[in-house]
Amino acid sequence: MENAMAELPLAIFTTLVPFGAGAFIMLAISFFTTKFGADELKKLDKLSIAPLAVVAVGFIASFFHLASPFAAFGVFSGIGSSPLSNEIAMGIVFFVVALVYVIMAFTGKLTESSRKPFAVVVAVLALAFAVFTGMAYMMQTIASWNTPLVPIEMVGLALLGGAAFGAALIVAARAQGAESHSYVTAAFVLALVGFAVALVALIGHYGVLEALSSSFVAGTTLAEGVTGYLVGFGVLGAAAVVLLAACMKKASLGLAGAAAVLALVAIFLVRFAFYAIQLSVAL
Repeated sequence: MENAMAELPLAIFTTLVPFGAGAFIMLAISFFTTKFGADELKKLDKLSIAPLAVVAVGFIASFFHLASPFAAFGVFSGIGSSPLSNEIAMGIVFFVVALVYVIMAFTGKLTESSRKPFAVVVAVLALAFAVFTGMAYMMQTIASWNTPLVPIEMVGLALLGGAAFGAALIVAARAQGAESHSYVTAAFVLALVGFAVALVALIGHYGVLEALSSSFVAGTTLAEGVTGYLVGFGVLGAAAVVLLAACMKKASLGLAGAAAVLALVAIFLVRFAFYAIQLSVAL
C-alpha cells in the first residue's frame, strides 16, 4: 500500500471530483422529473454551491501531489496530445461553466427557460470530466492502469456518488409534505446504474490485473492486496443504493445524507486501491 499512500492526494482528488461533479448530473435530471416550488428552487440554488466546493477541494488536494505548484502550468502545453493535459483542460472547462451556473443560481438570475438547458450543459461536462479523468490513467508505462475499464469505472463512480449527493441536496431543499418524490426515484435509478457499471468494470479490471506480472511482482499478489477494498466498495455502494430506495417511500434527509456518505467512502476505497495496483512495464 506504499504506492497508494504516496498518491493519497490524487486518491482524494479522484474521489471528490466525480462525487461533486456527478451531483450536477442529478440536479439536471431532477429539473426534468420534478416540479419545484419557487421557495424550493431558491433553497436548491443556494445549496448548489456545495458540490462545486467539493470539486474545488479536490483540485486543491491534487496540487499537493506536485513537487512545486508552479509545475501545474506546464500541463497546458500538452493539450490535445497528453491525456493528463486533456483531463485538466476538461476539468477547468467544467469548473468554469459550473461556477457560472452556481453564481447565476445563487443570485436568482436563472430563468425558467434557461435553467434546464444550462443544467444539462453542466451535467454533460461533468460526465465528460469523469471520462477524461479515467483516460488520463490509460498509459502504456503502467500496464495495470492501461485499460478502457478505468474511464468506465470513473463514470460509474460519478453516477453513484452524484446521485446520492444530489439527492441529499434536493431532499434538503424540499418542503415538508412535498407531493412528488420523483427525484428520489431518479436518484435511485441513477445510483443503481452507476453502481452496476462501476462494479462490473472493477471486476473486469480485477481480472485484467490477475493476468499481469513483472520481474518483481505478480498481478495476482496486487489483486489480493486490494480485494478487501473492492469488497468494501461493493458493500457500501450497495448500502447507498438501498438507502436511496428507502427514500422513495419517505424522502428523509437522514437516509439521503447517509447514502451520500456511504457512496463517498465507497468511492474512496476504490480510488485508494487503484493507486495500490501500479504495475510498471519497466519492472
